[in-house]
Amino acid sequence: MMKFIKSKIFELSKCNLCNFKIMHHIKQMVGYKLFVLLLFVLVLIEGGVLHSMDSWIDPCKSGAYLTIDSLYDYCKIPGDCSRKIESEGKTALIKGYIDYVNVYDKTNYPNLPYQKFLITNDKRNKTMEVWVRPESSEGVFEKIFRQKKFNPDSPVFVTGILVGFDMPMMGACHRGLKLDLTGESALMFHPNDAE
Repeated sequence: MMKFIKSKIFELSKCNLCNFKIMHHIKQMVGYKLFVLLLFVLVLIEGGVLHSMDSWIDPCKSGAYLTIDSLYDYCKIPGDCSRKIESEGKTALIKGYIDYVNVYDKTNYPNLPYQKFLITNDKRNKTMEVWVRPESSEGVFEKIFRQKKFNPDSPVFVTGILVGFDMPMMGACHRGLKLDLTGESALMFHPNDAE
């Protein structure tokens, strides 16, 4: 954080003479202490620190379930193609909602070489793929289909390894994240199920 603040102060010191005069005038009007406080708040706002609280918590160390929005904000998704995202390979706890139209298991799709499902944020405008390992797939999909029958609108809580992948589209390329589910117990419909 201090490195970021120092870099912003350095950027301000490189301002042209006109901007420097304006800043100096503001400092004279409001006083030195208030000027420093305002400058600090501006740096925090520009750095995104004052956005939602969980957007600056490391999703792989917090121990709390984060929304897809928070994870994507923290990891700056979509990222640059072929550039590894810092959180790749780490374990994350994500809260979302299952998109039951996008559930692909071997029972219903026997020819697919993978098994996965899609989770969305609460607004249903951001998604994340959750890939399921073959050894835990039967129990995972049983839980999903049981939940669909009884309470399909409830949130899901998943734990897994973040995996980065490139998404070429329309002449551009972006880097995204998917989640490799770590096992049957890594999918819950109540966050207290693990306790």
